[in-house]
Amino acid sequence: MTRASHAWTLSILTAVICEHSYAAYAFEAAGLSGEFSLGAGAASINARNVNFGLGRIDLRDGHIDGERVDWQEAYVKPGLTLGYALAPDTRLFAGGALLGAHTFGDGDAGGYTRDGDGRGAVEQAYAGVQLRDWTFTAGKQDFMVGSGFIVMDGNLDMFDDGAYWLGPRTAFRDAAVLGFGHGEVAAQAFSLHTDDHLGDVRMNGLNLDYTPGGHVNLGLMALRVSADDPYANPLQPRDGMRVYNLRTLQAKLPGLADLTLHGEYALQRGHGAGVDYHASAWYAQADYAFPALPLQPLLSYRHARFSGDDDPGDHTQAAWDPLSKGFIGWSTWLIGDIVGNYLLYNSNERVDQWTLRTQLTPTFTLGGIHYRFSLDEKALNGIPVSDRRFANENVVFLDWLPTPSVAASFAFNWAQPLGAARERYGNDDFRTLSMYVTYRY
Repeated sequence: MTRASHAWTLSILTAVICEHSYAAYAFEAAGLSGEFSLGAGAASINARNVNFGLGRIDLRDGHIDGERVDWQEAYVKPGLTLGYALAPDTRLFAGGALLGAHTFGDGDAGGYTRDGDGRGAVEQAYAGVQLRDWTFTAGKQDFMVGSGFIVMDGNLDMFDDGAYWLGPRTAFRDAAVLGFGHGEVAAQAFSLHTDDHLGDVRMNGLNLDYTPGGHVNLGLMALRVSADDPYANPLQPRDGMRVYNLRTLQAKLPGLADLTLHGEYALQRGHGAGVDYHASAWYAQADYAFPALPLQPLLSYRHARFSGDDDPGDHTQAAWDPLSKGFIGWSTWLIGDIVGNYLLYNSNERVDQWTLRTQLTPTFTLGGIHYRFSLDEKALNGIPVSDRRFANENVVFLDWLPTPSVAASFAFNWAQPLGAARERYGNDDFRTLSMYVTYRY
């Protein structure tokens, strides 16, 4: 999969906002309730030895710029939600949001945006009804399955969208979701439409979650992808693809309260537009907490594998297509702020990851991550290479959450090229320094 198909479209700051409550201006009159909200964010990123020394490649014209790239991004997102109770167990609701984003400076290191890119547009516009355990929504809206491994982000923030790194646009357009939730069971039937940069495709599917005793989340999903024009994107066909996903999240074992396990397995099958789909992806992760130790460290290990294609010229697509993966936290599912943003995109990829997080204070988190990237098949962007080893990446990050409404982060990343990356790019360490802050009212 190429970066034009998908990459980091949901920013760290959005994930932080979603995980913490925030204040909004609420009102109520004549049975109608509502809330005004405002989100805003800004980031500054400095990159050196871009593409391991090859330089920044502008995706519009293929021009190679220098190895030093400095840029800034910003966005603002005002929103409104409304609700009206027809009866004690029946409620109408609606919501909407506008979003304006902009890129300044040299443009991002991946060449997806330039200085001056950005626009304002409607980000959300939906309405729905809730009747007891059932909910139906229609319109431009957000939707996520599980951890966002496959379905979460409906918009790729590139070209005139601006703010590629922050990725504030996430809603699916022309979407409809029928949901049921009762006790430990939740299910959804969904129809989602991605933006043009994500292939302009529709995903129709079913999802089921079961949380027995609150000790584990068991889930399964099946979806089918369709395209209005099956031959519009011959380099990344999707029409007729069927996707199946099994997952176990937040699993706890008896007697091991500090250990948490996660895992997912997914298949892509079917055929369409003269292509057969035969790809797979999976990961297994273990988190172990030490709550009694100073700084309450948390250790994590994850192995993830996304299939590659050993014969891109045949009529079988064996490389995993990440579709509309999202971002909910460090390395999930943007794996590596350098490699995941600009080089590999959860396809033809094997990743070993070690993470250490410490809680310096109730508002400061200090952490580090080490990644080892290799290729599943000896090919890079369809070109054969002689080595599977791709790169090692490291990050040191400091997250600051002074209030439920404010989030800030500082991170230093450096990636060392290995055999395959040296063949296609260069021999220099790719480094980035990033800072961002967000506010949500």
